[in-house]
Parts: sequence; C-alpha cells; structure tokens
Amino acid sequence: MLTRQRNVADGRGHASCRCILRALAVRAVVGLVILGVAVSTCAAGAARIVTLAPSLTETVFALGAGNRVVGVGDYAVYPPRVARLPHLGGLYNPNIERILTLKPQLILIPSPMPRLEAACGRVGIRVEVIPMDGAGDLGRAILRLGQLLQRPAAAKALADSIHRQLDAVRGRTRNLAPVRVLLVIDRPSTGPLRDVTTVGHGSFLDTLVETAGGRNIFSDVHRRYFTAALEEILRRKPQMILELDAGARHPKRLEHEARRAWSALFGPGHAPPVRVVTSSIYVVPGPRAGLAAARLAVILHPGLEKTVEARR
Repeated sequence: MLTRQRNVADGRGHASCRCILRALAVRAVVGLVILGVAVSTCAAGAARIVTLAPSLTETVFALGAGNRVVGVGDYAVYPPRVARLPHLGGLYNPNIERILTLKPQLILIPSPMPRLEAACGRVGIRVEVIPMDGAGDLGRAILRLGQLLQRPAAAKALADSIHRQLDAVRGRTRNLAPVRVLLVIDRPSTGPLRDVTTVGHGSFLDTLVETAGGRNIFSDVHRRYFTAALEEILRRKPQMILELDAGARHPKRLEHEARRAWSALFGPGHAPPVRVVTSSIYVVPGPRAGLAAARLAVILHPGLEKTVEARR
C-alpha cells in the first residue's frame, strides 16, 4: 500500500511539474511574441528618426513622416524645412555623439557605417541600411521605407507615381537621337583640368541620363563612380559635358570657368557644349526623380521644351 501511494504521489508530482513547465513555456512564448511586436512597432512607428542621406530625408518627408525626423545629414536641403533641423555630418564623418544625444529610435543610412552602427547597437538604437543610388534601388527603397514607417499605401502610391513620370519622359525621348553625355560630379575648380570624377553603369545618374534621352559615354564601365583619364574622355567624343555642382552659388561663373577648362582640353572651337547645373534634384535619388528626368530631357534636347509647352 505504501509503495502504491508513493507511486501515485510521484505521478502527481511529475504531472504537476509538467503543468508548471508548460505554463512557463507558454508565458515565455507569449513574452517573446509581445517583445517582438513591441520591437517591430518601435522601429516601424518610431517617433524620432535620423536620416543621414538627402535621398532618405526627401523620401521620409514625401511619405508624410517628416514630423518624426529629428536630425539629417549635412547635405540635406530639401524640403526647405530641413534647414531648421540639426545637421549631423555625412557618410564618412557622422557626428555620433550628437546623434546619440538626440535619442533617435530609428536611424536611416544609405550604406553601411560600421562605427555608427556599433555605437547605436550598444545603446539599443535601430539602424537600417536603405540603398537608393543603384539603378533598381529607388522603388525597393521607397516600399521598404513605407514598411518601416507604417505607411505602405503612401509608399506604393509614391513609387507608382515616379514610375509613371519616368515612363512619360521615356515616351517623349524614345524617338530622339541620344545625346552622348559626359557627367562630371567632381574635379578641381582651379588649375589645369584633372581628376575628373564621372559616372559609370548602374548608378542613378546613369539611369537618369538614359531616361532623358541621353547616353552616358561611360555607361559600359561597371563602376558607379571613378576618375576618368582625359585621353579616354577625348577618345569617347562626348556631345555634351554636364557638370553637376549641387548648391553652388555662382553657376554662371562656374560655367564660364568650365568652358575655358574644357576648351583647353579639346582645343578652341572643338569643345562640346558645357552645362553646369547646381540643383540637387539631379543627384538625389528620390521622390523628385521624375521631375529631374523631365528637366534633364530639356537640357539634352532643348526643342522638347517647346513641345511640352505646346501640349499644355
């Protein structure tokens, strides 16, 4: 009898233990689910956001979440209200200490930034890498930001709108002879012509030029940005030189200097037309891509402006 009672008691004890363990497991699972939802909600509904690239800044504002942005990168200029926000450095020189003092919940960057990511990881701040400069990045980036900001419908509407605008520009330039363009995004502004940084295949600018009825003379080079040899520029015979200097205050002066420099390379009377554009719209992948393509198409094909006006 004693043995039987002990066995019954032991059985009850094991059953009790199993019940307790099962209850603890259920609680743990529920806790993890709740924690996961909380983390996801915190990142997606982040009330304090830092954006460290103009493309990301513009897109967050275009998606209606600009009121959540508490800091931006040094080169952010659009929309104009970003001028009132703290500017926190760039990709190579982020002001990590100042960023952390703003206590953001989400930081958006266009490419990996190991030092910043490590510092944010130590204090539990989420960092998301959202590439936007590649030819196929723009639509994916907008939709991803829509998820992060809990604005998927707005993101899809924005991506679709940009796609329609770009298609419209392609339609207007499809039957025009493409203009061979040298894109210059950096070079010394004084002294002899040298160290010309240009654009290769796969970049936003490369795609923008093609959409606008041009042909990047270095589109066969599978590097987004590189220094081009002057001899190679001469060999490829551009029909237009487009220098992009976003934010420059004296475009006419820059254009005069650029014409002088390129004339010295090609020889007087043999240099192709030189245009200097100072709007950031051409170098920032984002919501204004369709407008940038339309404006660039008119630069490459001046007759288009009259055509567009006639259709209005």
